Amino acid sequence: MKRALVVVALAFTGLLATAAPAAAHSTLEGSSPTDGAIVKQQITEVSLRFNEGVDGRFSTVVVNGPGNVSYSVGDLSVTDNTVSQPVHPLKSGDYKVAWRVVSADGHPVTGAFGFTAAIPGDQEPSEGPKPGKKSTESDFAAPAWLWWAAGGGALLAVLALGLVLGKKRGKVSA
Repeated sequence: MKRALVVVALAFTGLLATAAPAAAHSTLEGSSPTDGAIVKQQITEVSLRFNEGVDGRFSTVVVNGPGNVSYSVGDLSVTDNTVSQPVHPLKSGDYKVAWRVVSADGHPVTGAFGFTAAIPGDQEPSEGPKPGKKSTESDFAAPAWLWWAAGGGALLAVLALGLVLGKKRGKVSA
């Protein structure tokens, strides 16, 4: 019984260690503005272009600007493989775009990039958006309890399989 349990546990661990990521997930192909860009005029939206269509119902784009305030306004839109998030008028400063989309295969994909706004004085808004909930990339990550639950479930599955194999082995030799 113990030997069978050890073999199953080692096989399961080996399977997890050699699992390759799925190649079917959406991939960000480009954005406007691009990562590291310096924006010198007002824009009305941030757009992300993917290699395939994404599900807009479960997708999110957050544009945080100076003071880590969200400049996202309204709902994002998805047209074919492009996701667009409207934004408040930009103030000069650094911006971070954190996104989470759902691939055509149903798996979530996340990422982030940044750009800088250097708006001329005559186009600089006098006020930015009102401070509210500040979003970060971690808002899009799976919570730690989910990883612990998945690991615990896998361990229980291995133990249950070991018990089943042990009982079958005991019946055969009896």
